[in-house]
Amino acid sequence: MGGSLVFGLFEGSIDLILPKTNFAFGETIEGTLKLKIGKEKMARQLRVRISCLKITTTRSAGRSGSSTRTDILYPADTVLDGEKTYMPPGGEYPFKAQLPQSTVLPQQPKLEGGLGTAVTALQMLSGGSSRIEWYVEGTLDVPKAFDIGKKIRIFVSDNTAQVIH
Repeated sequence: MGGSLVFGLFEGSIDLILPKTNFAFGETIEGTLKLKIGKEKMARQLRVRISCLKITTTRSAGRSGSSTRTDILYPADTVLDGEKTYMPPGGEYPFKAQLPQSTVLPQQPKLEGGLGTAVTALQMLSGGSSRIEWYVEGTLDVPKAFDIGKKIRIFVSDNTAQVIH
């Protein structure tokens, strides 16, 4: 009884091949998406998405527990192939995607000296924190079924010395 194949699970996979995971703002990410499927798949598109997420965690006062909120600060899609029937065994799709300049993203105010230290301490005491995370995600968008996808975390910084032309 193929229980693991119910609802279309495990019918394919995506591998994302990146030469590195550390990038500078404005740099071009080059890589390869490898699609592996076991049977024909009608899909809307095959894409790579670069996304920047702000993940904020707050603790509830007086109660144990916390809540997490995720905001998408930057999404950018690169369509590798369009709507069609994708045939097994799949294929390899090289891609290039441009990271934004740092000026595109909202900037957190940087507080210097005693005020900055006080604000940081207050955030820690209140249990609130936020972090920025970047991802490269490959997706085969399958209508009325589970998408086939893979997500890799990358690291993006202002350090332009890392960029090699």
